[in-house]
Amino acid sequence: MRFVVIILVLLASLKVWTQDRMYRSVVGEALVEAYRDRAIEVCRKQTAKTVPVASARTVADLWSVASAAEITLGASDVNVALWDTENPLWQQRFRNPHLVLTGTRDSNAHCAYDLQAGVATLSP
Repeated sequence: MRFVVIILVLLASLKVWTQDRMYRSVVGEALVEAYRDRAIEVCRKQTAKTVPVASARTVADLWSVASAAEITLGASDVNVALWDTENPLWQQRFRNPHLVLTGTRDSNAHCAYDLQAGVATLSP
């Protein structure tokens, strides 16, 4: 009897895990498709502001539709402790979804677009 209960618990856990992975995958793809163009536009503007020597062609090539994109929760570059919930940056660090673009070609640059705030953060 104990063996049957353990098997049922394992099957239920596998079902919940599979549904969660499928949900996150579908929602992630939908968010990428919905916000990719806006994120590219904001990342280009932010790059042009922070890197004045970059030509318009270089910026356009760096952030394009060919850039790899993924959805993450929170921005890991914001320095806020998990227990510091009164910090005004806590939402940005742990809760807000970010669309992270990876530069094309040989660049390892990343641009994290905050979907809630509408701002981009560049990292080399």
